[in-house]
Amino acid sequence: MSRAAILYDSRGFDAGKERMTGLATASAGFLRAWLDHAGPGPVWLHPTDESTTAEGFRARFPTDRSVELVHRLETRRLGTPGALFVPGPVLAPFAWRRRTVGDAAYSLTGVTHTMSTARALDAVRELLVAPTRPWDALICASRSIRDLVTGVLERHAEHLAERTGGGAMDIPLQLPVIPLGVDMPALQHGDRAAFRAEHGLLEDAVAVLYLGRLSAHAKAHPLPMFRALGRAAARTDRPIVAVLAGWYHDDDTRRAFEATAAALAPTVRVIALDARPPEVKRAALAGCDVFLSLADNLQESFGLTPIEAMAAGLPCVVSDWDGYRDTVIDDVTGFRVPTALPPAGAGSELAWRRLLGIDDDSVFHALTCETVAVDTEAAAEAIARLADDPALRRRIGEAGRARAHATYAWPRVIRAYEALWGELAERRAAAGSPTGRVASVAPDPFEAFAGFATPGGGRGLRIEPVEGLDAMAELARVAALPKAVVDPRLPGDARALLERLADQGSLLVQLDPPQGQMREMRAGLRAAFWLAHAGILRIVPV
Repeated sequence: MSRAAILYDSRGFDAGKERMTGLATASAGFLRAWLDHAGPGPVWLHPTDESTTAEGFRARFPTDRSVELVHRLETRRLGTPGALFVPGPVLAPFAWRRRTVGDAAYSLTGVTHTMSTARALDAVRELLVAPTRPWDALICASRSIRDLVTGVLERHAEHLAERTGGGAMDIPLQLPVIPLGVDMPALQHGDRAAFRAEHGLLEDAVAVLYLGRLSAHAKAHPLPMFRALGRAAARTDRPIVAVLAGWYHDDDTRRAFEATAAALAPTVRVIALDARPPEVKRAALAGCDVFLSLADNLQESFGLTPIEAMAAGLPCVVSDWDGYRDTVIDDVTGFRVPTALPPAGAGSELAWRRLLGIDDDSVFHALTCETVAVDTEAAAEAIARLADDPALRRRIGEAGRARAHATYAWPRVIRAYEALWGELAERRAAAGSPTGRVASVAPDPFEAFAGFATPGGGRGLRIEPVEGLDAMAELARVAALPKAVVDPRLPGDARALLERLADQGSLLVQLDPPQGQMREMRAGLRAAFWLAHAGILRIVPV
């Protein structure tokens, strides 16, 4: 069974009410799904916090599986599961760490989320100069994201070839497309009648659901949505009700949405719900008739909400944008309405302003999304058509439910991950061990800064006590001084060394010991030089 240790930062898997971002939700969903649907065996964790315990993990994520922890100083043990899964695109630091134990020791896999931030794009570029290998992978949630990542890598490869005078560079790792998953049972069984009664929705009213963060600059601008709703309401005799099931970015955003709705869709009743509690979200999915999401933001890389809507049996009206293009099949599980971007060259000033630090990522996204053209006429036509045809809504909704179950249910997605790790293991095995340990990855400070000290001579060192000094008593006195010892291991190692010196009188140390012996000598050598630092021992080149 192909497995991976999961890089576990408790904050990164926090999908609590105040931190409910797409990244946190997807990471928490993956971890829960992995515990529930992975093949038999323990769950392996590579925690970022050394205080993480198996009991603490189980308290947050109840599971019957045994929990194996691989802390950072135990990196070599990652070879047992065979892979490390990083819930994000930042793989380069982990490739450099792996190099100290051998590039073929295990595989690395990351996953894309938002790929429009400067940090995410830098993380992709760093993959070319880090020691990533063909048995590593950056999982892309959609074909559009894979194309974006490929373009970033190819352009950076051209720069590196020009900079170094070298030839063309191949993309050094795999870029498979594996979608995010949804918990199908958790999105069903809402009480439609209760929801509609609670919000006064008449039988003939058509409730159009928007689900997710309500943010003009970070998710979807309200102009296209309310323009489409207003025009749809004018084309049907059925009352159109907009259900905004999400949470506002701030009060200014709330006022902007309300003003836009009043101006562009004055006949459309708007119901705003905080859908972060799962029961509210489930009720909204059950009580509405159509799902609407006209994403226009570069931050949107995949989009879980259309899949959640399909899982609940709702027909979708979405923009033909990024990951939505993969998930919603036009005229089968919903309708995709055309989008358009300004031609290349028209946004160079926006890129320049972000590069100079004049605009941060939030401003950059706000400036770009307001120039994305969404065909609101096509969106209005699709909404009106669905409003007037209950049979069409049922047919498309059932097709969406079937697609969500067949393609995006977590058990299927987890199997895709396991298959990928199996493929990467085969690539590792076929390659053998092309690269062993490379000390310069984490350079020994005593090697890197050797030129700082007085040049030495000879092939060894003699460690001897200072004549006339009670070394043990002096060690106790010095170790008790404030800040005399930073490394708490030193006093114990120093006592052990002094006991050896009491028996032998002096010690000779070879500067170039046989392979493997330096590991055994490290603690004693550091203790000896600390004792010399404190004036308790002498170290003489020989």
